[in-house]
Amino acid sequence: MPSQGRSTRKSATKLIGVVVGALHNRFMTLLLTHLHDALQEFDYQITLMIDPMNDSNNLLAFRPLIDGYLDGMIFATATLDSPVVAEMQRRGIPLVLVVRSVDDVKVDTVEVDNVHAGALAVEHLHQLGHRRIGLVMGSQNTSTSRDRVKGALQWLAGAGIPSTSVPLIYCDYTSEAGYSCAIAMLSEENRVTGIVAGNDTIALGVLEAAKRQNIAVPRQLSIIGFDDMPLAGSPLVALTSIRQPVEAMARTAARRLVERIRAGGMSAPVHDVLPIQLVRRDTTGPSG
Repeated sequence: MPSQGRSTRKSATKLIGVVVGALHNRFMTLLLTHLHDALQEFDYQITLMIDPMNDSNNLLAFRPLIDGYLDGMIFATATLDSPVVAEMQRRGIPLVLVVRSVDDVKVDTVEVDNVHAGALAVEHLHQLGHRRIGLVMGSQNTSTSRDRVKGALQWLAGAGIPSTSVPLIYCDYTSEAGYSCAIAMLSEENRVTGIVAGNDTIALGVLEAAKRQNIAVPRQLSIIGFDDMPLAGSPLVALTSIRQPVEAMARTAARRLVERIRAGGMSAPVHDVLPIQLVRRDTTGPSG
């Protein structure tokens, strides 16, 4: 049953709330651009909400705006411990999660198979001869980090490398955090020869850390990121990365939300899992 606040809506506004993280993350800006374009094709406009992952409860303060003016919402920043998604669902707001999922909340979700993505990353390094592989992942309270770590550790265990021997550090999705975490990991006595980074932004920090410690990439250290943002393909970076189909994710999320709005929220939720692709460039190579 719709909440009292939701029931006061008079008519459709053709406005969609889009919740993204910090816009210094190029993947988020691309996602936002594609969501804007896709929703415009359905004659919807967007209202942008910036949601730092460590303060997502503040979204609850926007209940009057959400109840009174938005036809639906798309979340790209959902965390595993955030009550916001469940609260929006309880209030009868049509919504779609994109990029990340939330356990035990039955809503439309658009993402990639992050367990497979984590496995694919370490498999690539293992095939190049790397056996000392470290993980510098993003925030621990996200489904993306959890599932990528799960996939990586499961694959390595199957290859005879126990999870207890795999260095694992969680950090913010920034190059600064990636740098500091990589400095710590690369300072260990039995230094890793391959690092899987939580996203391309973190990977840039890992690259800088290797440079500062005079560690040659990829001869002495291979690095792989996630997202395949445009900078990853530039000649100066040439980062090996797991590509997420950002435009397809945005368009699928937009279409699912419009379908949900038109259906009145009565149909069962849909879980779209889009394909990933390993894009090999210059930051991964044979173990020396």
